[in-house]
Amino acid sequence: MIKKYLFSSLATAVFAVSASAYDTAKAENLNAFYSHMTQKACADSKLFTTGEEVMKMFREKAKFTLLDVRTAGENAIVSVSSENALHIPVENLFEKANPDRLPTDQPIIIICHSGTRATVVAMGLKQIGFAQVHVLKGGLVALAEANNPKNAPIK
Repeated sequence: MIKKYLFSSLATAVFAVSASAYDTAKAENLNAFYSHMTQKACADSKLFTTGEEVMKMFREKAKFTLLDVRTAGENAIVSVSSENALHIPVENLFEKANPDRLPTDQPIIIICHSGTRATVVAMGLKQIGFAQVHVLKGGLVALAEANNPKNAPIK
């Protein structure tokens, strides 16, 4: 009876410890990354850009990469065709070879349908060392709305 009690107590303790265990090194890295994100810092953030600003970059022939992280299915329906555009679905972006396809010497504007996935991707790219990362606020919808005769690039 005592052996059963000791065994069950030990098993409970082991499972309780493993259930509450987490990767402390990753937690420390995330703390270092997110600890500076105060309300003011977020309000002053240069992370987000607008469709109008991206259209201006197109018109001025600025050097930048428009990283489309939408799914292959989404891209098959509506695609961004520009020499600046690079399509890597979010589910493949952090595979070994794909970060090497991204420039480190120019801004990367991340785009998805509405901006949600792009924000998550931007945080991931910043965590691995990409500095010039921006999210197109409002996503493809905002870019389409900004693409009008006044803002469209002149050919």
